[in-house]
Amino acid sequence: MPLADELHQLRPDLFIWQAYDPAVKSDLTSCACLTAQGLVFIDPIPLQKSAQAELLEAGEPRAIILTSGNHARAAEDYRKRFSIPIYAHAEAVSEFSFAVDHVIADGETVLDEFTAIRIPGAAEGEIALHRGEVVHVGDALIHLSPYGFALLPDKYCTDPKEMRLPLGKLLRIPFELLTFAHGLPIVAHARQRLSQLLA
Repeated sequence: MPLADELHQLRPDLFIWQAYDPAVKSDLTSCACLTAQGLVFIDPIPLQKSAQAELLEAGEPRAIILTSGNHARAAEDYRKRFSIPIYAHAEAVSEFSFAVDHVIADGETVLDEFTAIRIPGAAEGEIALHRGEVVHVGDALIHLSPYGFALLPDKYCTDPKEMRLPLGKLLRIPFELLTFAHGLPIVAHARQRLSQLLA
């Protein structure tokens, strides 16, 4: 598992870190959201000690949310280190080598702040998370070279056609910022960019 050495603060309540994983030939991106209950990690990968210390100054770790069955990443290590629970969609559970603490259903509000939106057709147990003006996506959308902002390539999807419909549901949500499990965020006009992509 690659180690990210830099932490980036996008907003007062949102942090990201990223590292290249040669095993999957892709950048892996993680988020931490500062909520009323503490820090919530989304698809976390390891973070270098000084950067982790910087992050922990923002708040106490509260939970981990995994957006797909492909994103076990460093979740179990974070759970052990901080004694916090792991959340994931029911269809992702069988993909992990560990048990999750809480199973998420489509439309559920998680930790009082995140609305889970099931995205079938991408990876197993794929969800997006909506919180305020931000949407966090797993694998269904990427923001990587050489693709740019794009749909997950068909060869990685369980059903590419099925995936487009639930992504269209995201356009009913007002949001400005979009984060990815693979790639740097779109920090402005993200909903408009998604509308253009799906047109």
